[in-house]
Amino acid sequence: MGTSIELYAGNVSLSYSKNHMGIDYGFLFQDGDLIRRKSESIDYEYYEENPELKYEVEKAEEAFARALYRIIPRLNILGHTLDAARAEYNSLIAEAEEISNEIDTDESKKEYLTFEEFCHLACRYPLSELKKDYIEYDTQDRDTISQGRLATDVELFDRVPWPGGSDLYWSEASYLSSRVCVLSAESMLQVFAQNTENSDVEVNWEFGPIVHAGWVQREAFRAGALQKQKVLIATEGTSDTRIIQRALQILRPDVADFFNFVDVDERHPYWGTGNLVKFAEGLLRIEVLNQVLFVFDNDAEGVDALRKFENLNSPTNMRAMLLPDLDEFREFVTLGPEGVSNSDINGRAAAIECYLDLHLDQYPPAQVTWSNFKKDIDAWHGILDYKESYSKNFHEQSDNDLLDGSYNVSKLLKLIDTLIQEAGLVTPII
Repeated sequence: MGTSIELYAGNVSLSYSKNHMGIDYGFLFQDGDLIRRKSESIDYEYYEENPELKYEVEKAEEAFARALYRIIPRLNILGHTLDAARAEYNSLIAEAEEISNEIDTDESKKEYLTFEEFCHLACRYPLSELKKDYIEYDTQDRDTISQGRLATDVELFDRVPWPGGSDLYWSEASYLSSRVCVLSAESMLQVFAQNTENSDVEVNWEFGPIVHAGWVQREAFRAGALQKQKVLIATEGTSDTRIIQRALQILRPDVADFFNFVDVDERHPYWGTGNLVKFAEGLLRIEVLNQVLFVFDNDAEGVDALRKFENLNSPTNMRAMLLPDLDEFREFVTLGPEGVSNSDINGRAAAIECYLDLHLDQYPPAQVTWSNFKKDIDAWHGILDYKESYSKNFHEQSDNDLLDGSYNVSKLLKLIDTLIQEAGLVTPII
């Protein structure tokens, strides 16, 4: 007998293990995804007869569940992208063709589905519409009945490279699982997400039964990014850290747990661009293995610091970025020796405060004042007037203000999305 644990998308099984945890899928979820769900493996009559043991039911019904569209950003940041799924599928084809060349020399070669055709087949019907009712083995024409609507595509399913999975099925959902789920669970989630009707389908990992049966300890099941999957964000100053940290938590909460920040409650340990580069040099000397992303302001000093960082020849786990160039900064009011004019402040004066809402009633329109000339990069460096006021105004906003349009977060969103993209792991590490 024993107890199984499966990861489902709707009613389609993506991964299966028996009597052990199998792959840890906790990283797909966050703490708020913990739910309770009735399970066929629980003898509810027994607990009705023994009410003093009902506390066991609560643990036995535990599961993590999350909508598919909220899992995709978590996959992308780990490198489990649609392109990675395509590469995995093409590797299966190459492996199948190699085996075919060795044993089927006298037979015509099978024409496998392209990745795009494979995705179309997998997404032919929304996952929520697939029937899951068990068809008994003694039912006449059981195989065809179990396949349901998918029976019309049997020839296409035969063109999927099949890495020796199970050919047992008893419903539409289980048939699709047995014939299409030939890739890793992460890749199959990307494939199923290609059908927008699957966006809200529930991805479910029911671990309560296997814990209740005693095969795995409850402590093994934790939601959230693993430590090795997290990225340390290192910035030039306290203001940068606090703005980025809050923006992630409010505007991109589905991936916020992938980021760690240096504790700046007291003071920033390496304030300024020069010290940030020195911090990078120190990490290089001790060969730190964590993922680290250094974030420099998009101003002249930041450009100079990024150039120095690039000369360090850092490993792939240590990367650096400038705050992104924005069209809004190409015609920005500036004050210099020749008076007031409109200038492109990208790469010259776009500190993080420039990405905030710059409309404050008590101040004149936002303006950058040119301060000093950086010979190394042949550019003037500028500073946003009243920049601390813009930062203070941002932190005074409620979460709802940042989400409902009361506060303009368009530039901040571009910054955060660029940071998330830059922070994405080069290769999946699960």
